[in-house]
Amino acid sequence: MHRRCQSNYVLLVVVLTSWAAQALAKDCVGVVAAGATPFWGQVEVGARQAAKEYGLDMHFRGPSREGRVETQLQMINWVLEHGCKALVIAPSGLEIVPRVQQLAAHGINTVYFDRDLPGSAVRGVVATDNFRAGVQAGQALAAALGGQGQVALLRLKTGVPSTSERERGFRQGAEQGGLSILVDTYIGDDSQVAVEALREQLPQLAGVFTPNSTSSRAALAALRRLGKAGALLHIGFDADPLLLEALSKGEIHSLMIQQAHAIGYQAVQLAAQSLRGELAAQPVNIALQVQQVSRENLAQWQRAREVELTANP
Repeated sequence: MHRRCQSNYVLLVVVLTSWAAQALAKDCVGVVAAGATPFWGQVEVGARQAAKEYGLDMHFRGPSREGRVETQLQMINWVLEHGCKALVIAPSGLEIVPRVQQLAAHGINTVYFDRDLPGSAVRGVVATDNFRAGVQAGQALAAALGGQGQVALLRLKTGVPSTSERERGFRQGAEQGGLSILVDTYIGDDSQVAVEALREQLPQLAGVFTPNSTSSRAALAALRRLGKAGALLHIGFDADPLLLEALSKGEIHSLMIQQAHAIGYQAVQLAAQSLRGELAAQPVNIALQVQQVSRENLAQWQRAREVELTANP
């Protein structure tokens, strides 16, 4: 009799412990980036701040190289293995869409950040207004060149929604501003490809545009090898330390810098709200603006960034 009571007591303790663990367990959100550049590091800082404030466990992963959708699909599975009921992802290809549909059918909410894929069953999108950012870059280059000249549009790769929109916007802004596109090609993150794309056309070129940090670094390296860094007006993207150093030296004309921290923070915030049932049925779309940073306002931008980092450690 004593042993039976003792056994029942142990069982009761186990059950109560299990209930307590479930009650204390945090909701989990998985965050899948599109790469591992400094931009994504800044996004992660914002995402972790939101996860902390909303009491979420967060698992952050990203491919080592930009835009590897196959790796992202594997990472989605990794996130699900951790029991996460919400996913935040920067989709690198159309293959993500049917996977998101499957997740929605099983009650797992998805939020896109940095880019959108129309037709996806997501609860929200947090991204730079990429087309508008591209238009701004094209207008800025046109203004710097006095509304005349031939320029190069050095694209990242096909199928990446964010950079494709920036490239489309740049072409429109540049041409409306009086420029003509002499070189329009994909370079990825390969400086040798950039060298080959630019070499023969250098005498006719007055400027260059690149739509993200990896393509901007590749173009910068190519222009250095060709002896044209600073001679050709180069407008790039993102606050990569190497690019900021080149900007301070005059090798880059200006950078279109995104609100990386806000992208990460607001995306996880939407995921948390979706878990709590606080979102409306219609997807929430948040479009963030970029800031053009040149040598003239670089110090001011850096001070503002230091204040943000101090406020959000």
